[in-house]
Amino acid sequence: MQHLAPYRRALSSEDRDAFDALLDAVRARRAAGGMLPAVNTWQPTVLSMMVGMMVQINQLSDRIQALEERHGHD
Repeated sequence: MQHLAPYRRALSSEDRDAFDALLDAVRARRAAGGMLPAVNTWQPTVLSMMVGMMVQINQLSDRIQALEERHGHD
């Protein structure tokens, strides 16, 4: 992903942290991404980023639900 380095450098530090997290999601799902044809290299990259975000959303939703149950909210 070296070709993205100029883009990364242009980001604010907060955006750079978010961008790095997205790239970590891609790296964590490299094996799954390799299962797709290499015709469009962005497709597995974006899918891996979306899966990583969905995992994080699910984890946060579970935490919110647990906190709400603990404090008696619906």
